[in-house]
Amino acid sequence: MVRPGSLAARFQSLDAYAKTLDDFSVKTLSGGILTIIASVAIALLVGHEFLAYRRVDTLAELVVDGERMEKMHINLDVTFPRAPCMILGLDVMDSSGEQQVSLFQHMAKTRLSKDGSVIGLDESAKPTVPAVPAGKDGKPYCGSCYGGVEPENGCCNSCDDVHQAYKRRGWAFTDPDSIEQCVREGYVKTMQAQAGEGCRMRGFIEVNKVTGNAQILAGESIKHGSEYMHTYYDYMPHDYDFSHTIHRLSFGDEFSAQTNPLDGITKKAHSMRAQFQYFTKIVGSEIRYLNGTVLRSNQYSATEFVKGDATASDTLKVLMSRRTPGFFIMFDISPMRVIYTEHKRSLPSFLTSVCAIVGGIFTVARLVDGFVFRTERALQRKRESGKLA
Repeated sequence: MVRPGSLAARFQSLDAYAKTLDDFSVKTLSGGILTIIASVAIALLVGHEFLAYRRVDTLAELVVDGERMEKMHINLDVTFPRAPCMILGLDVMDSSGEQQVSLFQHMAKTRLSKDGSVIGLDESAKPTVPAVPAGKDGKPYCGSCYGGVEPENGCCNSCDDVHQAYKRRGWAFTDPDSIEQCVREGYVKTMQAQAGEGCRMRGFIEVNKVTGNAQILAGESIKHGSEYMHTYYDYMPHDYDFSHTIHRLSFGDEFSAQTNPLDGITKKAHSMRAQFQYFTKIVGSEIRYLNGTVLRSNQYSATEFVKGDATASDTLKVLMSRRTPGFFIMFDISPMRVIYTEHKRSLPSFLTSVCAIVGGIFTVARLVDGFVFRTERALQRKRESGKLA
């Protein structure tokens, strides 16, 4: 018992939850059923709130992209079943005026047989230094550059050295069979041996994040003055086309919910002159994770267009045509950026919802129970008074 006038008695007077003595409480069947229903409802709703509390939602926001002078990776994995690796070149041109040629620093080319099986890596874009003959009079061998711009050491000891010297001079590499190093290495024979093969190109290229295009063409680009010219040599295989399968094409780092609309696309060329163009609209994306990590990426939409794919077998017409057959990716940069922010409900919000559910259901159940109890008592009194049969 609490002593009257004590501090405990004062707190007792503040009790907002007055208790009913057991002698005055009545348990009914309807009350038991309502209690079970209310408990099940509370369990279901609290479980739903717990799942919502555990779920991570993503909020999207569209803002103006203020980033400038960014670099961007184009991730590329594409198979050309009817184009030999050794004849394929990869160039990029953009609206800033920059042109990059032979971008194979981060690209691997895998040779494929006619049935699609892997032959091995093609090292033509990343040549190794071949064995060279001993020099005369005991001096180290120093090959001629045949009029090309010599490297720092003044020697062109391999066919690729001569080729690069020609490129620096702006000359076409038209007659490798007249160059000692190329004859020794079997350059032309090696290239012609790939006739009828296919190629899979995998890796990435780094470009300026401005409007531009990446192009995979047969042959090579040569800088002549301030302009670039594309040329295809007679000693290269002529039985090829740009049929292809795009296994992966994305821009920048990828995130889990990202979809790339060109992944899995397969196109078959009916002619050597077929030119495949893919126009992409790139929107910058930024994902802000709950742990504070920020991932910058890009999403894109794409349309496609094919030129010169009418069935034809006249190789001479193809070579004389002004339309260059190849695989083109045109990229245009949107001025907007989409920011995705991961969001999760706080613990106080979850507890507030749980309290609201428990209190609300018990209050409603008590009201319903009171209504049912009074109705039952009223019906019982009428039966006792004989007014209800």
